[in-house]
Amino acid sequence: MKPLVITIGCEYGARGNSIGKKIAEDLGIRFYGRDLVDEIISEVGIPNEIMDKVESGVTIAGKGVQGQERGDFSKYSDLTDRAIHVQKQIVKKLADRESCVIIGRSADYILKDRENVLRVFVYAPNETRLEYIMQKHNLSEKDAKMLIAENDKRLHQRHLALTGSNRGDRHNRDILIDSSLLGVDGTANLIETLAEKYIKKEQE
Repeated sequence: MKPLVITIGCEYGARGNSIGKKIAEDLGIRFYGRDLVDEIISEVGIPNEIMDKVESGVTIAGKGVQGQERGDFSKYSDLTDRAIHVQKQIVKKLADRESCVIIGRSADYILKDRENVLRVFVYAPNETRLEYIMQKHNLSEKDAKMLIAENDKRLHQRHLALTGSNRGDRHNRDILIDSSLLGVDGTANLIETLAEKYIKKEQE
């Protein structure tokens, strides 16, 4: 059987990362968080500042615009397309290796045509997200609201740049769940149960 990949997209402050870690730990599979995927992207030659601009919707030209070299990655005439292509290939290769949990990075969309992929989106009420971010970062309510708004905007731009679709599109997900209903452990357990049923169905 092919590796089972669980992709988890999530709203900022909805605890998707913690839920993903719990699932990976319980199932004994690899966990690829956003930071780890970003490290891999950087290691293959895409500077962080390039990826940040791409995900902000900025089109970046490479070598030849003013006849200047801008590092190894600048040999491509369109850095935007190259950066997006490389990120998609990395997600696909991670999915090929072994069963794993991949957080964010539009993995649900990138792997949408594959079998054995369970695509999850985790959200939470604004007040729940606000309370969590205030506690986690020791912020005032005003600053926490600003941080949430900034991250929501950034994550939407990232998803749009990579997929050309709205981040809230439910059609590329198998389940959407409010993490405030069951908490981190309860939500993880529910997703694990669904994953087990999905595996059995694929084996029939």
